[in-house]
Amino acid sequence: MPAGRTNRRATNRGRSASALIVVAAMAAAGLADVGYVVAPGENLATIANKYGTTPQAIAQANHLANPSVVLIGTHLRIPTTPVPAPPPVRIPTMAQVVTYTVKSGDNLTVIAGHFNVTPSALGSVNGITKPNLLRVGQVIRIPVPSPAAVAALLVRYSRLYKLDPALIEGLAWQESGWQQHLISEAGAVGVMQIMPETGRFTGVNILQRSVNTAILEHNVEAGVAFFAYLLQQAKGDQQLAVAGYYQGLRSVRQKGMFAETKRYVANVMALKQRFSL
Repeated sequence: MPAGRTNRRATNRGRSASALIVVAAMAAAGLADVGYVVAPGENLATIANKYGTTPQAIAQANHLANPSVVLIGTHLRIPTTPVPAPPPVRIPTMAQVVTYTVKSGDNLTVIAGHFNVTPSALGSVNGITKPNLLRVGQVIRIPVPSPAAVAALLVRYSRLYKLDPALIEGLAWQESGWQQHLISEAGAVGVMQIMPETGRFTGVNILQRSVNTAILEHNVEAGVAFFAYLLQQAKGDQQLAVAGYYQGLRSVRQKGMFAETKRYVANVMALKQRFSL
């Protein structure tokens, strides 16, 4: 590696360390925002982690149209005012139970996959020790998350992403009736009915970690984070963002809302009003 490049990196590290000390002091004193220049390998998540803020706060402070793409050398304003954490939400752990009648060709793994639960959970609830030895006609009890547990997560992540909880509750109800075990014919999964490609996009570009949509909390956070992204792309237009969640934002912009999309949006907005009461 050329010596000049090594020296520049060492200098940059020194500047970054000094900047962190200055920012920490300014944040403690409640002073104004400070500037930051994006270095190679950085993104909003890594920068936010350095300064004790959130990617969403930095994106909002800098009016970023696409917070998942930040160019090297970009000058950012870093909000140093502490971002309040969302109020703690006690998530109920109880689950409801539905039943399923074993069909020919079923085994515990197949049934568990259909309901987005683990084979071990099914085996424990039903006292099954040999998961491949099920009888056709046998009734299996399926533990599913309670509505209270789902609602608590919807509210929690709505607050985290600064969205109206009633809108997210309505969106999730329209999508799945808050049923995590629901899988559509097209392959959309869970409470937020997330397609596999949407889950991958959200994990890589927004959450910047792997997403398993079969896990209730992953599903809810990914759906809420993706809707927050759509709302930002729609410049705050809730109905356009809702339409984009259903039809795809690019399609809506190019072709307008399909008739079924208009009905979907109307239903979600009506549900928002009901959940606001």
